[in-house]
Amino acid sequence: MGKPTGFMEFERKNKKEIDVLTRIENFNDFHIPFDLKTQQEQASRCMNCGVPFCQSAMKVNNRNVGCPLSNLIPEWNHLIYLGLFEEAYKRLEKTAPFPEFTGNVCPALCEACCSCSINKESVSIRANELFLIEKAYENGWIKPKKDIKRNNKKVCVIGSGPSGLSAAKKLNDNGFSVTVYEKNDRFGGLLMYGIPNMKVEKKIVERRINLLKEEGITFINNTKIGVDITMDELNEKYDEIVFACGTSFARPLQVKNNDAKGIVYAVDFLTKTTKNLLDGKEFEYNLKDKNVIIVGGGDTANDCCGTAAREKAKSITELEITKEPPLENTLPWPNYPNKKKTDYGVLEANTLMNHDIRRYETTIDEVVKEGDKLVGVYIKKVKFVNDGGKMKLVDVENTREYLPCDYLIIAMGFIGTTTEDLNNYKLDSINNRVKLNNFKYNDKISVCGDMKNGQSLVVIAIKDGIDCAQQIIDKYTN
Repeated sequence: MGKPTGFMEFERKNKKEIDVLTRIENFNDFHIPFDLKTQQEQASRCMNCGVPFCQSAMKVNNRNVGCPLSNLIPEWNHLIYLGLFEEAYKRLEKTAPFPEFTGNVCPALCEACCSCSINKESVSIRANELFLIEKAYENGWIKPKKDIKRNNKKVCVIGSGPSGLSAAKKLNDNGFSVTVYEKNDRFGGLLMYGIPNMKVEKKIVERRINLLKEEGITFINNTKIGVDITMDELNEKYDEIVFACGTSFARPLQVKNNDAKGIVYAVDFLTKTTKNLLDGKEFEYNLKDKNVIIVGGGDTANDCCGTAAREKAKSITELEITKEPPLENTLPWPNYPNKKKTDYGVLEANTLMNHDIRRYETTIDEVVKEGDKLVGVYIKKVKFVNDGGKMKLVDVENTREYLPCDYLIIAMGFIGTTTEDLNNYKLDSINNRVKLNNFKYNDKISVCGDMKNGQSLVVIAIKDGIDCAQQIIDKYTN
């Protein structure tokens, strides 16, 4: 399968991007698709390994290796190379319910363990996936399923993010009548409001939602469970209830004066910025000519950097509590690489600021305010030391430093579901995590996605929704 010598004939290519100073003038996607010849050449680099680790969906050293969805990657790479695009898409859709989401935002666990990457660059799997799904929409190969035989069972899914949508689609495809409840005004959860438009354009999310509606799923927005509709009402109306509410409880900043105006959590910042953008309104958090500090070094912090660059902040600084990663990978294949990377948002901020904005092994020591308004922060250097077999964070003496700050954006991850939400849902928990037996809270209520596992990847949330739905399907078919 594939072109036997493709991986020797062609080097990996990445999509070209609109230059930084041009693309930060808007919030549009900035990637330039391959031409058809290049796309097929890139697909031909797939070696059709005897053991395709790219689709392995396993764990190595407790970390995910390969595609959690077990996508049939070598098969559709080969079909792309042959120009059999519709056949390739049909192989992709067998395992991937939403390739347009993973093709845009997934960190490509498949590419990290591609056998090509042992000696050369991996196959451009994610770009191939996105090519297929867009080709499918363009040519009308994606049609709503309307001949579904219903089983007279009603299910409600709480939350319309990746796990909620995948659970809803799987259940709907198998004959359940599905209603999705969403607390926000638009559907998509994290995909709509937690990820900026330049990373996944919202018309892509809305396109899929509209398709799911055509397939018979009912969507209800602006509805908070336990407030606008009670759990008793849901229990009376539905045979099964699936919670897929993500992680809503952001890790708090626990320092002096953490109540200052100007401190904002990343999820609120990104949500309101995207909503303002879509509604055509001025940004509620206007960073223009402001000194911005972002606490955290993950994907969300990177998204905040890109957003701050587009809003033309006066200064952007990112504080990361961990050590600076090495420039060369220190982990052997097929582990996900451990090396320093500069993602799009940090690159854009670096370009705008004309220096690397990241400060490693650094955190906030104190917030400074005038009245109730944030005006600056004291930062300090820290390091992790081994304390009796456990890693302990300690301060580095004489490293306290003042930085002016108008907006302090906290992107330090999430603890779980808020206590208020858990009370509204009438769910018991430990440390803001619902008590579960696998997916099951009780015989009628299931929980999936980040609400079950803690913050994770979109692709893992999608897989979790599918598995949760399958457990419900099995209950009524066995």
